[in-house]
Amino acid sequence: MKPWLNKKNVTKLAILLALSVTLLSAGCTQAEPAETTIPVTETTIPATQTETQEETAATKEVTKATAPAESTETTAASEPQWIFESTDMDGNPVSHSYLADYKVTLVNVWATNCPNCIAEMPDLEKVSKEYADKGVGFLGIVSDIYENEPDEILHSIAGDILADAGVEFTNVLASDTIIASILAGIYAVPTTFFADSEGRIIGELVVGAMSPEQMRDNIEIALAEAE
Repeated sequence: MKPWLNKKNVTKLAILLALSVTLLSAGCTQAEPAETTIPVTETTIPATQTETQEETAATKEVTKATAPAESTETTAASEPQWIFESTDMDGNPVSHSYLADYKVTLVNVWATNCPNCIAEMPDLEKVSKEYADKGVGFLGIVSDIYENEPDEILHSIAGDILADAGVEFTNVLASDTIIASILAGIYAVPTTFFADSEGRIIGELVVGAMSPEQMRDNIEIALAEAE
């Protein structure tokens, strides 16, 4: 079993991902938005970069079945819970060690063809600056650019989006380990979640673009849980 896939995280991710699936099946724009979200414009991640819904559902069932009955809270504190390797927009290697530099990391999953993702970029950059000296990191995942076979046109588009929004925080491509650990369970973008310095998923998962106030509120929730 992968170190990050302990019972606590499996249960949390299962609940949170079930919420996102419920929002999508309801059409999102017809349901009342959650307190921490605004209505979502559904943008599907390309099939080449995610498993089919049937495969993912089967995977989640296997995960639930194979999760150990006993608690895994005794996992060493230094052992990362979310393990990944990827490259950033400039081709530099980035891994889970990125998380160790911060108390909390806001992870924003977005796509180049998602208007809501693009619209919240300037606010993400603004809030990242506000929390730069408070132990909060920001990490973007460009979900529609596959690391092993990056589309040059999409890569150029993504670069322009980040430049236009003035984004300086790190953005990584969809690698095999990121797809397997995160993207396989995400069906709409933007989706934002939080990880602590050891890679544990904490705080609230947010499906949909956020206002700066919502970003700050969710960061404070994650910081409180990380202490």
